[in-house]
Amino acid sequence: MRLKKWFGTTTTAVLVSSLMLAGCGGGNTKTGGNEGSSGANAESAAPASKETVTLKAYFPGDKPAGFDDVLQAVNDKLKKDNVGAALNINFLPWSDYGNAVSVKMSAGEDFDMYLDAPWLSMNQMIDGNSLKELDAEVAKRPELKASIPDEMWEYNKFKGKIMGIPLGTTQGQLYGLLIRKDLREKYGLPELKTLDDLEKFLYKVKENEKDVKPFVLNGIKADKLPFILSDSANLALDEVLEIGVNMFAYSTKDKKVVGQWASPMIADGYERVTKYYKDGIISKNIAQEQNAETLFKQGKYAATYYAADGVEGLKYSEMLQNGSDKLEIFIPNGDKAKPYTAFQQWNFLCIPASSEHADLALDVVNWMSIKENHDLMEYGIQGKDWEPVGDSSYKVLSKYSFPGYVLTWRPTLNRTPDTMMKDDKKWFDFSTNPANFTLSPTAGFNFNAEKVKTEYAKITPLHDSIFLPLSQGVLPADQGKKTLEKKIAGLGGQKVIDEIQAQIDAVTSGK
Repeated sequence: MRLKKWFGTTTTAVLVSSLMLAGCGGGNTKTGGNEGSSGANAESAAPASKETVTLKAYFPGDKPAGFDDVLQAVNDKLKKDNVGAALNINFLPWSDYGNAVSVKMSAGEDFDMYLDAPWLSMNQMIDGNSLKELDAEVAKRPELKASIPDEMWEYNKFKGKIMGIPLGTTQGQLYGLLIRKDLREKYGLPELKTLDDLEKFLYKVKENEKDVKPFVLNGIKADKLPFILSDSANLALDEVLEIGVNMFAYSTKDKKVVGQWASPMIADGYERVTKYYKDGIISKNIAQEQNAETLFKQGKYAATYYAADGVEGLKYSEMLQNGSDKLEIFIPNGDKAKPYTAFQQWNFLCIPASSEHADLALDVVNWMSIKENHDLMEYGIQGKDWEPVGDSSYKVLSKYSFPGYVLTWRPTLNRTPDTMMKDDKKWFDFSTNPANFTLSPTAGFNFNAEKVKTEYAKITPLHDSIFLPLSQGVLPADQGKKTLEKKIAGLGGQKVIDEIQAQIDAVTSGK
């Protein structure tokens, strides 16, 4: 499974700094006099300075530029706020991160927090009792609990327990296209509202533009195309199209696991993809395409992929310099969008069961759920690395860029860069609000492939060899669907489907 590495920015609603001590386990200690004692005896004593314990953390990726200075500032503030902790954060290469952490856990190395996920080793760690259950600890830490919506806590449990702090910013998937507004206006077309509007725009570009082609996206993202180009896009109709398992979906109509390619709700999407590839609307190089972002920035294409995740739209900020508004975002069915979501997140801050300082680690996570502390770690030193623009935006001043998906992402603490285009901010804000989504009946399901790991390993390569070409339009819809169905069956895929079904049934049986 491809890595779910989220690169974005977030931050907070205002919390008074006086809450810090209470939120982080500090507070006043009563002297304990009798009821008739004098006022002097009954008054609170100042809390004693706590001994500082250094907590070790492991996260994937490269150390951010300027990180040492920011970490020192974080540790200075932890000391000032009398939390009793300092952080020792270690970054490990993505290429070896999963194996390295597993080895450290197996060897019994003493560390206190790390990033894990179902696509890494989280399910195995849970099965091996290697992670600390966090339900009771989260309940005792109000800032942490309040910084993450209830839906995220509820539907990111494992076997009914909180086994990691869910890290994310958006509450569901909202897909669309980024288009050249200046070209739309050049041909007198109205704002795009429907897929028919989009089609007119793309074909108008093909017919009239000599140096601009209609549509480009990287081949690896093409598995989203049938969702974007379906009449049911971004609507909660009678099928859940994604369940977090590549190539498979869940039909609410008959309560069965099906292949995404077989879903009647996006059949029209596959037909459109086939047509657009044949007609030259989609880049003929889509299967090998890896430079869609650059090509779109260079003005060689009129449309590209968009997701309301706080990341995708920011890639094109440089095209909007000097007040330019030549870009706009098209969300199919955007005026009535209320897509299904399982509120599933892909990254979790986990506490090893072997940690000797688990409570203190959670105190730090709680402390980091307060606005100014969160901002310090995620954006850096105010005035040096960033400056606030109101309560929900910020201006970048340096190259410091912390990967919030490993530690600091909190949906209620969002800050967005002041370079974010208006449309992008509108849809990103939409996606951070749980009320804008429809609860999926499979919410709470996280596939554990352990029982069918042999068969799952056999069918996984079909994603790149057949499923992606089908989604790209390279394989015509009718031919690709038949080929995929036959291959899945021949490699024992039905056993995988049955196991997914059993796990979903276990989740949905009590609903």
